[in-house]
Amino acid sequence: MTGAASARSEVVVFDDVTTVQTPIRIKVLTKGKFFARGGRLVDIYLDEAHLKKIMTGGDGYGYFKYTPREAGFQSIKARSDGNSASGLHLVTNKSDRTIIIDVEGAFRDAIFSEEIRENSQEVVKALSKGYKIIYISRFVGKGVSRSWLVKEDFPNSVILGWQGAATIKRIKKRGVLLDAVIGSAAVISAAKKHIDNRYTFEESKDGKVVKDWQEILQLLQPITPAEKGPDRLPVKENDVVPP
Repeated sequence: MTGAASARSEVVVFDDVTTVQTPIRIKVLTKGKFFARGGRLVDIYLDEAHLKKIMTGGDGYGYFKYTPREAGFQSIKARSDGNSASGLHLVTNKSDRTIIIDVEGAFRDAIFSEEIRENSQEVVKALSKGYKIIYISRFVGKGVSRSWLVKEDFPNSVILGWQGAATIKRIKKRGVLLDAVIGSAAVISAAKKHIDNRYTFEESKDGKVVKDWQEILQLLQPITPAEKGPDRLPVKENDVVPP
């Protein structure tokens, strides 16, 4: 009976972004087959180093707060009831310039012709040499978006769930320097008051309508690459944050 219950359970780790010395929370969710399943013990790992065992609340969510001291990517892993999942945190320097890319609006929507999508991988790779990339997913979720980005050979980075302007405000509040956003007309509109450089392939009065990715590359010529921090990021302080 226990084995059957375990087989139906699942743990989810959410991607996130912050700046050096700005506290952030590892966020996990424990689920049953269809719904959240709270009160589960979860082991949290940062770059394979065990941090702490936490318990999710009645809504299934659990949190662990820490303060990163160096820039780079952090691999987050959670294990619960014999199941495991991974996530990614991007830690930037406050001087690092970043670009938000809407996965559906910039790459996958059927309205985009193959001609528009041509060279998108090469352009994003070129931009990633001077900018930090933050992907957002409006509808399909992190799992589907990650699989598609890997398959299409795009640069690896965090994928955040889209919650409108609240997503942008949360990122900026942590000191992340948002230089540009590329995506659907809806995303561009939400970013109007928060990001100066806004590019879309759709009709929009809230940003610049571009014809292809090569035009975006010309508008956002890669800046001098920032120094890359080490992959291993130490933790300054840890404390459990109640759900």
